[in-house]
Amino acid sequence: MWYKDRGFEAFLNRVKFVKVVFLVFWVFLFLRTFQIQVLRGFKFQKKSEGNYLKKFIIPPSRGIIFSKDNKIVAGTYISYNLVSQSRPDEQNLKKLLKILKRPARELRRNILMSLARGEVLITVAKDLKGKELIPVAARLDEFEGMRIVKAPKRFYPFGKIFSHITGYLGPLPKEKKLPYSYKGALHGISGIEKTCDRYLFGIPGGEVVEVNSRGKVISVKGSLKPRTGSNVYLTIYSNLQKIAFEAFEGRKGCAIALNPQTGEIYLMVSSPGFNPELFLEGKVKDLITSREYPLINRCIQMKYPPGSTFKIVTSACALNENLIDLNEKFFCNGVFHYGNKDFACWKEKGHGDVDFFKGFSQSCNVYFYNLGLKAGGKKLAEYAKKMGLSLTVFKDIEGELSATIPSPSWKKKEKKYPWLPGDSINMAIGQGYLWVTPIEMALLVSGVANNGVIMRPYLIEKIVSSEGKLEYQAIPKVVKEYSLNPRTFSILKEAMRKVVLSGTGQILNIPDVIIYGKTGTAQNPNGEDHGWFVSFGGEEFSQFSLVVVVEHGGMGSTSAGPISRKIWQKYIKLKKSDMETRKKEDRG
Repeated sequence: MWYKDRGFEAFLNRVKFVKVVFLVFWVFLFLRTFQIQVLRGFKFQKKSEGNYLKKFIIPPSRGIIFSKDNKIVAGTYISYNLVSQSRPDEQNLKKLLKILKRPARELRRNILMSLARGEVLITVAKDLKGKELIPVAARLDEFEGMRIVKAPKRFYPFGKIFSHITGYLGPLPKEKKLPYSYKGALHGISGIEKTCDRYLFGIPGGEVVEVNSRGKVISVKGSLKPRTGSNVYLTIYSNLQKIAFEAFEGRKGCAIALNPQTGEIYLMVSSPGFNPELFLEGKVKDLITSREYPLINRCIQMKYPPGSTFKIVTSACALNENLIDLNEKFFCNGVFHYGNKDFACWKEKGHGDVDFFKGFSQSCNVYFYNLGLKAGGKKLAEYAKKMGLSLTVFKDIEGELSATIPSPSWKKKEKKYPWLPGDSINMAIGQGYLWVTPIEMALLVSGVANNGVIMRPYLIEKIVSSEGKLEYQAIPKVVKEYSLNPRTFSILKEAMRKVVLSGTGQILNIPDVIIYGKTGTAQNPNGEDHGWFVSFGGEEFSQFSLVVVVEHGGMGSTSAGPISRKIWQKYIKLKKSDMETRKKEDRG
């Protein structure tokens, strides 16, 4: 047949093949359509909506930090920022510069910092004021994808004065995530800003807006208001803090005052300070590289030899162990000879015959060299720890260092050498391997004032939410309680009173006020001596103890003494004013 001759079977096979191909094609098309329209339809729908719906974070206002006398030490105000959905091109930047009259480098720095932080909206210009805000707002249509938003801005009214207490804000490291944060948010990096960050930060809000193809906002589809962060109340008196900071006149050092009966810290000054707002502006290079080390909180992050202030411990040890008689005298001609070494007294011509009270009040080194030999290194270390120098119990700000308290076992382990009599001689006057932080010395002094009871030092008095709910309340807590013979405490206080009345601390001999004190001059292998002055009050002023350190200041009586006097005078004035107010209230 003709169709057989022309290969009809082959033709039918080809038709079947074409049918299969078409069938496979339509099945594939159906499956692909099903996948796009049904299985992935929701995803593409959301993506499509994203082309005209944008979500933005509304930053919360950070909570306020108040001093004890209700002064704002870290606050927040609402500023206005110009932001962009994408990185602005040069043409738009040039146009903006003509309106804003700001340096080009400022806008470029804002953009780069914003990009580095991964912010959803790129900040172009910060803190727009009226003269800039009005013309920019009027011409906003000319800039695609740009808008003006409210932006909480942190400010520090006292500047450097509270800098080591408040700390500063900055972006978090990329590897660190916080559940309550968002991209580009600023958080506490140091100080109370860091310790209380979770409370201060608040809860972010949000906004969903409809935009056109040019990025202009057409309407707001939905929004959630942010919640302002909680307020933190400190135990610091702003006027005491201010007078103490100014008394240093830029010199390196620190001062810390606390209530021995509760542990409340009334002032904590570290000099020199720094401006926390510089971190918000990215201008910190000079602070980081400065040899003045302004970022270090010297109250807790610096260790010094305590010098003659340690004679409080040496005396307590010798008295409590009955190693001396108060009337026993040692002759001081300015030099103490032991073996083949000479140990000098601070007074070159010497003090002559010295008993305990004269030795303590005049801070005679030769007298205490003899006590050191009687007590020995093991006992001196035991009493140093017993009286609180080894405590690291301050938690309100991170970074507290622990004291180095040497002993025969410590030296054998750390230095691989045996303890020598010369080590006891040096330790007795607060030198040698002995190093302490000012806050540890403050605890020791407060313990003596409080007859062996040491309270936890704290800065944060309470935290209150933006709705007025009390979220935290500090409770005074005993962290150490030690016992000495009551006679030992009595003699120590009498000796410290004589320091102020007739000894090296007469600068604190203020009429009608009972103050106990001890000066100290700590030898420094890297420069001039450090000056110390520790003190506490009696009777109506018993709620105040003070430690002042001046780096490279020389003698404590002439460097730390005048600063201590200014602080005490201010405290006395405040205390008397408070007492008068209470009397009036009682009468009323």
